[in-house]
Parts: sequence; C-alpha cells; structure tokens
Amino acid sequence: MLITLYGPDSYRRIKKLDEIIGIYRDKYTGLSYERIDVSLDGSLKSLKNIASTRSMFDPVRLIVVDSPLEAEDQKELRAILKSNTENKELTIVINSLQKPPATYKFLYEKPASAQEFPALKGEGLNTLIKQLADEYGVKIDTRTRGVLIDLFGSNTWGLATEIEQFSLGKAQDIEARPAADYFQLISTLKRGYSARERVIALELILSERKDEPARVFNSLAYRLSNNKEANRFADYDVAIKSGKLEYEEILLDLALGS
Repeated sequence: MLITLYGPDSYRRIKKLDEIIGIYRDKYTGLSYERIDVSLDGSLKSLKNIASTRSMFDPVRLIVVDSPLEAEDQKELRAILKSNTENKELTIVINSLQKPPATYKFLYEKPASAQEFPALKGEGLNTLIKQLADEYGVKIDTRTRGVLIDLFGSNTWGLATEIEQFSLGKAQDIEARPAADYFQLISTLKRGYSARERVIALELILSERKDEPARVFNSLAYRLSNNKEANRFADYDVAIKSGKLEYEEILLDLALGS
C-alpha cells in the first residue's frame, strides 16, 4: 500500500506522518519499521532490498520514504513504488515537500492514497492557531492571533513553537516583547556580513536570551528569499525530523555560513 503526504506545510505533514506511524505501532506489535532518505547515495538499493524482503516474523512492515523527488534514479524509484501498490504486507509512506509529478500518477489512484498540505493562509491559519491553543491549553484572543499571523505568516512550525512557549510560561506577552532585541538578532543571524557577527548573534539568542533553538530555526525559515534557501531549509527540516541533526548543530552551521 502506498500513502503520499506532500506540500510545503511541513508542520501538518509531519504531524500526519507521526500519526500514521503511531497508529501502526499501536496496532501491530511486531511491526517492522524503516525510514529511508532516498536522496542519499545507496539509498535506493536499500529501499529495494527492504521492500522486496519478506519474513514470517514481520507480518506487517512500514517504510517512510523521504525526499523522493531528489532521488538520483527517478525511474528506479517509480518502479519500486509501483511494484508495491497492492502489497498488503507493506505500507510505504512517501514524505515529499513538492507534489510528485504526472509520472507518479499511480500515487493518486486507488488503491494508493495521497494528501496535500498546502501553505496555510487567512482562515486556515486562524483555525490552526485555535487548534494549537486547545492542544496546549492556552487562551489566545483574536487580536493576539492577528499578531501571530503577522509575525509568522505561513510558517506553521514557528506558530506551533511560539504557542508551545506560551503554554510552558517561557514566552513573554507577544505584544510586549522587545522586538528590536530578538528580531534584530535574528536579522543579524540571517543577513550578517561576517561569520563572527552571526556567531555572536546566535550566542546572544541562545545563551543570554535563552530562546529555544527550534523557535530560532523557525524564525530563520520564515520568508526565505529564494528557492535555494527554501531547499536548504527543507533539507535541514528532514534532518531534524529524522534525528540526524539537532537544532543547535544546524544553527551553528547557518551562522558559520557552511
């Protein structure tokens, strides 16, 4: 069985992915679970081997495939996925920033299923903020919702992180926050001319202000200037969610301009 989750709203997409993984783990005690980033060298061979291996000890298997459109051999990837369309013993969840193109049309046809997670705007953002407020047990009035939307826009990770900070009592009143402090430092970290400037800004944010690294990352990811930056942050996002890198490592990498 194939399930495709795609779209730029990685917060809701990853939440849905985690939900699917949780359902499988709760339902199947002998679940065999793998996660493969197919943009990496040798990953397609690993995916093919794992997908084709059957075991009486693993009656149900789940594989999450990250970065499908960055795989070097798209023809090979399509063949692997298509051959498992009706495999009831194996579920493959495709996790993609971009919508798979027409050459992957079988992902949108039964028995496969696909769900899109577009960037939220307007009422969609209001609805998400209400849901997050309920989830974290905080009250957010209409005016504050507007301020959050002005600050974070469609950056749903930033919204979620900020609302979580409110629930933990770590965030200041959003309208009383010293914007010239935090946001000036974020601007320096993002656009500083030298690595020294950027590292100092990062040190002030994390050590002096003690802002959460996740919040800093999401602030940097808001309103990126070009596709190259967007792709870089998308790669970082996958690395974080797959446990390959920590927020602090990525922030230092960004500050050093690596």
